[in-house]
Amino acid sequence: MKQILTIGALGILLALGCNAAPRTPVVLELFTSEGCSSCPPADQLLADLDRTQPIDGVDLIVLSEHVDYWNRLGWSDPYSSELFSARQQKYAMKLGVDDVYTPQAVVDGQLETVGSRAAKVSQAIGKAAAQVKIPLVLTATQANGKIQVHVQWNGAEKLHGHVVVYVALAQNEAQSHVRAGENSGRDLKHVAVVRTLAEVGALTEKTPFSKDTTLSCDAKWAAGGVRVIAFLQEKSSGRIVGAAQQKL
Repeated sequence: MKQILTIGALGILLALGCNAAPRTPVVLELFTSEGCSSCPPADQLLADLDRTQPIDGVDLIVLSEHVDYWNRLGWSDPYSSELFSARQQKYAMKLGVDDVYTPQAVVDGQLETVGSRAAKVSQAIGKAAAQVKIPLVLTATQANGKIQVHVQWNGAEKLHGHVVVYVALAQNEAQSHVRAGENSGRDLKHVAVVRTLAEVGALTEKTPFSKDTTLSCDAKWAAGGVRVIAFLQEKSSGRIVGAAQQKL
């Protein structure tokens, strides 16, 4: 629920020079496919959430991960990868889901629901936002088809088990005219389409982490803008305990 300030209260805050509280990062992964007729509404919901950022105090970081197991039905999703299918399968085991499906939304690696159910997705985001997150510093610069990424953690927070550091490169916008399969004849649009997802290191208790890495960026991806996301994920539980994003 959004908080409403009266004009008087807002004036007091401004007079005191108060800054807005830091927003809590929450990572929303949508496992989707252009070969699935149930996925376009979830793709649209993801785009709406990314654009409006509707939950106060939450920095919602969205990732569209296209699985490849629908490709056998006649349409090969150009954004699909076996990597995302495998990642979804790991979530199924950790979250106790009987089988993988699309569209599936996974929030901070700990809550899952059908990706087109707006109320359930929002509820999961709210629950995840209540968790304390590890601060993460991310900087990214783009030049000559390459993106230089720096990820840093100060080593101050307590860790719970092995924490893996991931870096993702996502295309801000993508679209297709689907010629076969369940969505044949439809024009589909997507946001935050993950093109690269790589493990770049791990955190060690009380030891600061600093990592530089280089990502290749196809000119076609860069045309509409890209975003770099870094996140920290507990290996055993799959819970995402910190994240940051930079749009380029």
